[in-house]
Amino acid sequence: MTFLTFTPIILPAHRVKLLQSHLMLCFTGFSRIASEIAKAKIDNLHHRELELKRMRGMVDEALLILQGEQSLDDFGVLLDLAWRYKRSLSDRVSTPEIDAIYEAAKKAGAIGGKILGAGGGGFLLLFARPEDHDAIREKLNYLIHVPFNFDNSGSKVVLYQPNGL
Repeated sequence: MTFLTFTPIILPAHRVKLLQSHLMLCFTGFSRIASEIAKAKIDNLHHRELELKRMRGMVDEALLILQGEQSLDDFGVLLDLAWRYKRSLSDRVSTPEIDAIYEAAKKAGAIGGKILGAGGGGFLLLFARPEDHDAIREKLNYLIHVPFNFDNSGSKVVLYQPNGL
């Protein structure tokens, strides 16, 4: 059995702030059953070994970009490529509606982005220069734009309902 280990990414505060300033989060308004989409991807993995290897290789490239001092635009380009690979894992990862949202965001200035989680709906993370955020919000004004910040403290339970109510 193979176990994954995770190493925290250590970035200077100014680099974290710069990355944060380039990200936008939108709720697509589309719900889905994530486990069904994940199963479709898993069932198709043996056909997508090349894409998975390329996606894994992108991790090191992303780290070099984030930990370096060059423009973060390259990170956005990498995110766009990762999204194209993720879409190829199953025809259920994206939908024509999600593709239209993504293309509209790119036409308005987004450099890259991806659907979070299994795909098929939920939240869309976009990467764009801060000066392009207003144009993207205007173009995607029918979506819910969700402000967020990075947090170093990890997951927290924010609602506890012992009876499941």
